[in-house]
This record gives sequence, structure tokens and C-alpha cells, in this order.
Amino acid sequence: MSDASSVLKPAVDFLQHYQPFTQMSSIHLEYLAMHLEQLFFSEGDNILSATRGSNDYFYIIKSGLVSNQNTNKTLTPGSCFPINALINQADTTCYKAQKSTICYQLKYRNFEYLMQQSRSFNHFIYHS
Repeated sequence: MSDASSVLKPAVDFLQHYQPFTQMSSIHLEYLAMHLEQLFFSEGDNILSATRGSNDYFYIIKSGLVSNQNTNKTLTPGSCFPINALINQADTTCYKAQKSTICYQLKYRNFEYLMQQSRSFNHFIYHS
């Protein structure tokens, strides 16, 4: 990692503990880290729902717990969502913070770029 990228190190270090990020090149990890925005949610906050707009973002849970309100599935740190809604441009499922949660958010255009550039990321998205 270059000296100019040292500010990205905490995000890259976190990502390297989870799939598909463990398989991605350092160039793609740095690109991802550079384009992430960190968001904080309190217990009970809607992170994503039909009322919050279209599927313009990809999320990675950094800490906390998130529930998929349609399936009652609980997502833990390192989990990504809403994969199906993004690749199919489908309606958004409601995702809610079960406790104080920090998520990384990636704009859809950056998500698309990574899908095109990173074979590991693309494979994970389409086969997860």
C-alpha cells in the first residue's frame, strides 16, 4: 500500500477479514476503501427500505447487527447487502439496525466499476 493510501489502511485492514475482499487485489481494495462512506445507525433505525429511495448503494456491515425484515435473517459484520436488489434492480428489502451499527456505504456507480474490474468481487456478487 502506498504512503498516500495509508489513510485507507483501517478500512482495508477490516475488509481483508471477509469474503470477497480477502481475494481482491490491493488496487481494487484501495479503490473500494477510497469510495466508502461510513454511516452510523442507532438500534431500530431503518438502514434501507422502499421509503428511503432506490437501490443506489451497496452496504458492508462494519459493526453491529442488521436484520433483513422480509426474511428475519440477521446479518453480522462483514456481511454485504442488498446484493440481489442491486444486480436485478429490484425492489428494496427493509434492513434495520438491531443495535448500534456502523456500515460502509458504496455508491452504485463504484459498485458497478468493481463488478467490471474485479473478478473476485464479481464472482462473489453473482454466486453469493
